[in-house]
Amino acid sequence: MSEEEFYKWLGERLRGLRKSKKKTQKEICQSYPLARSSLANIERGRHMISAYNLYLILDVLDVPLEKVFNE
Repeated sequence: MSEEEFYKWLGERLRGLRKSKKKTQKEICQSYPLARSSLANIERGRHMISAYNLYLILDVLDVPLEKVFNE
């Protein structure tokens, strides 16, 4: 898997987790200091996200890191 493919996959995974928690991008960004447009770009795989920022978003979603990569 290329780097581009990885970030697209990760973005799709984050979007799916967010929707499964019935959260909007706006709701996530109210709890986490990130512009909604930036979150949209992460979910589309257009923006590389650091491991720490991934951790923070998952914390807002109350999703353990392992769930992202185990399913």
